[in-house]
Amino acid sequence: MNPKPGSAEHCLALAIQHVNAGQPERAKLLCEHALAAHPPDPAVLQLLAVLCLKEGDLARARLSIAHSLALRPDHAPSRLVAGDVAHALGLALAANDDAFEAAQELSQAVAFAPMKVDAWFALALARHDLRDLAGAEAALRRVLALGPPRAKVEVNLGIVLQDAGRIDEAMRAYGRAYRLNDATFGRIAHALATANVGRLWVDLDALRDNLRDLPP
Repeated sequence: MNPKPGSAEHCLALAIQHVNAGQPERAKLLCEHALAAHPPDPAVLQLLAVLCLKEGDLARARLSIAHSLALRPDHAPSRLVAGDVAHALGLALAANDDAFEAAQELSQAVAFAPMKVDAWFALALARHDLRDLAGAEAALRRVLALGPPRAKVEVNLGIVLQDAGRIDEAMRAYGRAYRLNDATFGRIAHALATANVGRLWVDLDALRDNLRDLPP
């Protein structure tokens, strides 16, 4: 059944069409119109939060997603958005409270939707921001368990293991990442150069050979 023209559902459908057409400003205007003309709709508020997050209006994104969650607190995708907003705020403000909030929101998101890979990956990043290396590692390994091998995830796992001082395990993760996608080499080389890991590769070709030959 098609939503009634002018209804909040109709505005939301049109807003999504604008998002898909690469017109986020029009989508945002439709969300604002729907909220002004109708009782608060959690889906409209969620979309508005996403749009505000993408344009860097973090304060409004946080307010919108909080309002959305007040209307449907068990909605896992909204919890994921809330975690993304809190994570962005933590990065922008270097605020530990926001990083903690991000981890809390994302922990709830994976509790509601334990098969949602994106939520587990975002949780890993939030936990890493808090220097919860064990928690970050567990979340990344959950991502790898749920889906096919992903080079980006293996690189992040390597960084977490390196930060934990487990360089041999980190190198194996970097090796898996490199064999999956050799475009990860720059990030791997940078990660190895940013901390005292007890190893130094002057010859980058030798590092490539090392990554290629490491055991899984």
